[in-house]
Amino acid sequence: MRKHRAAILRAIAIIAVLACLVVFARKMKWAELGRDLAHANWGLLAIVGVINYGILFGKALSWRIMLAPKHRIPTPRLMRYTIVAFAASVVAPARAGELLRVWLLKRRDGVPTADVAAVAIAEKLLDGVSMLVLVAPVPWLLPGLERWVATSIAICAGIAIVAFVVLSILVRSRKEPTSWLGRFFAGMHVLRSGRRLLAVMATLIGVWLIDWLMIWLCGTAVGLHLTAPQCLLILFTLNLAITAPSTPAGVGALEVGVLIATRLLGIPDEPAAALALVYHGVQILPLLVVGLALEWRVIVGKDGTLALEPDKVAAP
Repeated sequence: MRKHRAAILRAIAIIAVLACLVVFARKMKWAELGRDLAHANWGLLAIVGVINYGILFGKALSWRIMLAPKHRIPTPRLMRYTIVAFAASVVAPARAGELLRVWLLKRRDGVPTADVAAVAIAEKLLDGVSMLVLVAPVPWLLPGLERWVATSIAICAGIAIVAFVVLSILVRSRKEPTSWLGRFFAGMHVLRSGRRLLAVMATLIGVWLIDWLMIWLCGTAVGLHLTAPQCLLILFTLNLAITAPSTPAGVGALEVGVLIATRLLGIPDEPAAALALVYHGVQILPLLVVGLALEWRVIVGKDGTLALEPDKVAAP
């Protein structure tokens, strides 16, 4: 039943993405889009592709902080797993790479599934909170925006705060875990340590600042001169669009998220679409190449991996 429900939700998300793409495509001037891409500054985009690895390093560092002190995994090893996880998500739907990271940590480093799952959930939560810290001022910095933008940011912030408070209470109230669920909550011990929590938050805010810089550089590469608040709005809408698992690597969903923001900002669709395509491309293509070079057998399922079998991976 859970599999069918997940498949139905994913199908709805894909249909919604396709419908939005059709709406945008109907008014797109394809010749102008082609010219924008042809005249893009590819040297600058190559720099963006390198900068993207700073995001992966920050993700790996946050995982190291959250896994410690119980599990001391070197940051370079976690960086490798992060690259491979992102590469797997490029070729498989529903972000299967996240399950692959669970499998790698369990098989190669002996980290229990409950602990890895707890860290993955905590990282997603703190990732969202740290992004909302940055985008919260957007409605005031861009006063001409429609009201639903501020409402969306407020709703996302409210959900994140409630989830953070509830999980913090659950983590602090459990002492001796005796079940898989108990071990899961115990694995979120970072929520009990103020110093480590601040370290993770600082790291993730740094990750979002790198992402913000990448959007600005990609815009510059295709001839768009975006302001800092405009880049923050694009950062928010594109991440909101790819929140629900849909297509592999968020293809289409990310572009819709960018185009929604640029239409709100009054930016023509052609350079906006060029921005979305180059921003997406400089992330997924190098990651796929490097990920396959590191762990091609694991990514394509030739190493006995269970990464694409969620029920087996997630079993207690």
